[in-house]
Amino acid sequence: MAKAAKQFIPQRTDELTASWFSDVLPFKGYVASVRIEDIGQDVGFIGEVYRCHLDWKAAGDEPLPLSVAGDEPLPLSVAGDEPLPLSVIVKVPTDNDENFAIGDGLQCYEREITVYQNLQSSLGLPMPGFYYGAMDPDPAPWIEKPLLFLFDKLPIGGINWLLKQFLKLAGNSKRRYVLVIEDIVGARPPTQAEGGSLDDALAALKVLARFHAHNWMRKEVIEDHHRLWPFDRACRAYQASYVRNLDAFRKRYSGRLAAETMHRLDEIQERAADLNHELAGNPWTLLHGDYRLDNVLFRKGPDGSDELVVLDFQAMCHGRPGADVAYFVTTALTAEHRDKEDLLLHTYHDELVASGVTNYSYDELVIDCTKAKEVYAHRIVGAADILDTEKTDGSEALLDVMQLRVLDWLEPA
Repeated sequence: MAKAAKQFIPQRTDELTASWFSDVLPFKGYVASVRIEDIGQDVGFIGEVYRCHLDWKAAGDEPLPLSVAGDEPLPLSVAGDEPLPLSVIVKVPTDNDENFAIGDGLQCYEREITVYQNLQSSLGLPMPGFYYGAMDPDPAPWIEKPLLFLFDKLPIGGINWLLKQFLKLAGNSKRRYVLVIEDIVGARPPTQAEGGSLDDALAALKVLARFHAHNWMRKEVIEDHHRLWPFDRACRAYQASYVRNLDAFRKRYSGRLAAETMHRLDEIQERAADLNHELAGNPWTLLHGDYRLDNVLFRKGPDGSDELVVLDFQAMCHGRPGADVAYFVTTALTAEHRDKEDLLLHTYHDELVASGVTNYSYDELVIDCTKAKEVYAHRIVGAADILDTEKTDGSEALLDVMQLRVLDWLEPA
């Protein structure tokens, strides 16, 4: 039997051709030319993000009719029933070998495509529209169960050896992924590196609360989609990464972190597995997993008010909601906003209750956020050696900014 032809999945900008867009986009008309703009610099670690400007034509290069709605005329499809996008967003994996290995190994690329293809309409979350997604088949689907068994049973040194081999395997997989989604034109992107405003944070927490309430204990979703991992999956790997990277972390931030902070991190290391297990317990909900300012956009709604659009679903998982809340607060805002933490948490919890959740108290939220701050402070120690974020212009890398910000929020023992 003849082997099926391998699907073409572009990974480089020169492969994002007008012909390819014409073939995959779900519109009547074809793309005559493409102009590509790199918009992913400094906002992500494991992927490349491009805005692709499209010039549409009808058959025979005839001009397409234009819509009259909105401030800017938009070309209409051949059938005249829908506007054609003048630009789309394309996401592909990073070309950095180390960062690709972690993204592929953690199934981040596959997870996001799966979320857009299968879950977008049911999440109750404002997301960009989905146009196209494709990926190569998993080359080693059998590896998951034995890996998890070994992560649970091996000593720390053995886990670090296993992680090294696993990342080498993932880096050599050359598995291809591509995602094409709506470009949210004219939206305001908050800046992660500078830290957000309190108003932006409060608005984002309300959207997060509605998302959590909508997906509260949705067992059928995680039963049908095994890539939506529990929060504590392979959590001993984080303890192994901590040991592996601790000396480099101390050297990297020498003089910037107090000795008390390092002692606190060592203390958290002893409890890290328990903390992760507790944050994966009942009651749980779907978690965005990377809910931060760089992953939300503000656009004007029909009434002129700000509307949020949420991006980046590579880390979606399930666990107690405080895990998402603490991650957002500690990465979005500097510790100068510590006196506003009660306001932030009450705003989230009030919206959660108003959306129908009655079995998760405010006191539970506070406790979970405290645990989650410890978990994230601990996890970032092991992150730098698997995510290459060095910048060539001498400015501070986003990972450094986020790490120091999270540590600033770590409460005294």
